[in-house]
Amino acid sequence: MPRARVNGVSLYYEVTGRGAPLVLVHGFACGIRSWDPQVKALARSHRVIAYDVRGHGTSDAPADAAAYSQPTSVADLHALLRHLGLRRAAVGGLSMGGNIALNFALAHPEMVSALIVADTGAGSDGGPDWNAGSLAYATTLDARGMEAFADQACANPLFARYLAQGPEAERVLRACLMTHRARGLAHTAREVLARRPSIYALEPGLRALRVPTLLIVGEHDEACRAVHRFMAVTIPGARSVVLPGVGHLTNLEAPAAFNAGVRRFLARTARAARPLRRARR
Repeated sequence: MPRARVNGVSLYYEVTGRGAPLVLVHGFACGIRSWDPQVKALARSHRVIAYDVRGHGTSDAPADAAAYSQPTSVADLHALLRHLGLRRAAVGGLSMGGNIALNFALAHPEMVSALIVADTGAGSDGGPDWNAGSLAYATTLDARGMEAFADQACANPLFARYLAQGPEAERVLRACLMTHRARGLAHTAREVLARRPSIYALEPGLRALRVPTLLIVGEHDEACRAVHRFMAVTIPGARSVVLPGVGHLTNLEAPAAFNAGVRRFLARTARAARPLRRARR
């Protein structure tokens, strides 16, 4: 079982395929298996690395709340790349994972060959209501455990369009949710989701970002559409893709369209980089 010892915890990761590296960061309570449709498709042309974020899945879930924060999530990703010997990689994430990927690119742009930010920014427009919802998740996890949390998460409007696809979608979502430990998700909800800065607060860094960027959002992702538009006009040269008919979990709701968009973006980015590499020689 591949594991990386980073920043005092052990992170579980999987590497699939060959080619230029692509690192994928999952959303809150989703875990590594939520990327299975992308790994299967994109590993044909890339070395795809997916991992369980601290507090999730098979990675360590420290008991101390102080072990969790947005900067810690970014530092874990940095250390994982160093553990894998990667000086540079394409980095992508969805929801919480998109937030981590974006902040990683802001902190370490020299390590990011391309950036993919999907359905990211929930809470940036939510204010106290968003924080209250995050803390409600933590309270449920502390008091009633994972099964009650899974019921609560499945009732969240963020997941409604995916669950509307039928029983198989609910089975997949619940299977993802139930792979975690309650304390890891509770600490993540309190210390990461409820405390991280809004995307709007990152504006100076976003305007200075020179990493090729793909932004993806579902047409019906109410929590992220406005933030998506903000990033699209703020990040220089960012490409915007709105997937029709889907909500927050674009990679699971419309995997073929999601994968095709990512594949085209990475191929275009690789072509654009070749003349630069030749010029440096």
